[in-house]
Amino acid sequence: MKLTVAIPVYNRKNYLEITAKSLYECSNIDKADITVFNDCSTEFDGKYLEKLFNSPNAKVVNREKNLKSADLHVYRIMLDFLDSANDVLFICDSDLLLRPDTIDYVFNNFEKTDGFLGLYNSELHRDIYFDGEFVYKEDVGFAGICISKALLDKFIKTQEESPRSMDFKLSDFLISENVRLMVPKNCLVQHIGFEGQNCGNSSVEFSSNFIPLSEFNKKIISGMMPLVLKMQSEMIKHLLFEDKYRKHGFLVHQPHKYFAKQAKIRKLKKYYAGKYPDKK
Repeated sequence: MKLTVAIPVYNRKNYLEITAKSLYECSNIDKADITVFNDCSTEFDGKYLEKLFNSPNAKVVNREKNLKSADLHVYRIMLDFLDSANDVLFICDSDLLLRPDTIDYVFNNFEKTDGFLGLYNSELHRDIYFDGEFVYKEDVGFAGICISKALLDKFIKTQEESPRSMDFKLSDFLISENVRLMVPKNCLVQHIGFEGQNCGNSSVEFSSNFIPLSEFNKKIISGMMPLVLKMQSEMIKHLLFEDKYRKHGFLVHQPHKYFAKQAKIRKLKKYYAGKYPDKK
C-alpha cells in the first residue's frame, strides 16, 4: 500500500509546528509520502514549510491563489492525489496531534475496511454501531480520514467543486455505496486547534478517546485541558441560555427531514448488526 499524508495548511503556525513534530514521531513515517499544501499562508512562506518538513519523503505544494474555503482546499487536494501513483490518501489537518503509532495503524488496519478509515473518533459525529473493534459513524469530517483512490475517484465523479459541506457530501456518498464509516474506539489523532474557519464557540471538537503515548503528546494534552474545559463550559451555557432553538430548529421547521434521517439510521443499525456482529 502506498500512502500519501496530505496536510492542508493556511497560517496557524503554532498548531502546525505541533502537528509536524508529532507526525515525525510516528513509527515508519518514512514509508509514507508527505505532501504539504500551502493555501497562500501569510504567516510564513514555502521555505519555512520546507524547513519544517525537511525529510526526503516530504514536499511542499504552494497554491498560486488563496481558495478561501477549507472544503475547497481539501477538494483540490483530492484532485491532486488522484493524479499521483499512491493508493490511499490520509488527510492530516494542520491542527492534529498524532499518536506515535498512527502510521503503523493505517498500514495494519486499512485492509479491514471498505476503503475508508477514520482516525479521529470525534464526539460531534454520532456513533451508529460498534462491532467490538471499530465504531461506525453517521458522518465524518475531513480531519484524520484515510480513503482509497478507487473510492475517491468515484466520489469526485459525482460532485461539482463546492466551497461548502464537502465532508458531509462525502459521508452521504460513502453511506450510499454501503461503505462503513469506520473509526477505532480509541482515536489515533486529536484535534488541538480551537480557532479558524471551521471552529466556533458553539462546539468543541475534542475527543476524550485519545490516549497519548509519548511524552510530547502528554505535554500538549495537559497544556490544552484548561482551555478545553473553559470552552466546554461556555458551549453548555450558550446552548442552555442563549441559543435555545438554533441547534434543534429543524425539529420545528423540517420535521420530515428529521424523521427520514432517523429512519435511515435505524435501518443502518439493523443492517450493521446483522452483517457485522460484535467480534467479542
